[in-house]
Amino acid sequence: MTPVASSSFLFFASLQALLLWTAFLIRSDGWAWKDWAFITQIVLTSTLLMILMLYRAAADTVLYMYCKAVHGELAVDIAQEFAWQYVCLPFDDGKVPHVVSVVHV
Repeated sequence: MTPVASSSFLFFASLQALLLWTAFLIRSDGWAWKDWAFITQIVLTSTLLMILMLYRAAADTVLYMYCKAVHGELAVDIAQEFAWQYVCLPFDDGKVPHVVSVVHV
């Protein structure tokens, strides 16, 4: 899983660096704060950076849960914490040997 984690890190880091680099390339003079294009650029850059960071957090969470399921640690955690709920993790049976379904009535 190390290549997957490092490639995910490099992908999101390169996108964020590219976005910040293009934002710093477009500069205005001293009256930049009164220019609507500059303010729009700041808003769009901030929005795109926030979306990229949220996608990275989601990707890291999914990778973490996948690694726990592969190593068999997820079944114990789910049985202890979520025994009162029905939990079904739809992993691929060919890749992940531990599919967990906990039902408590």
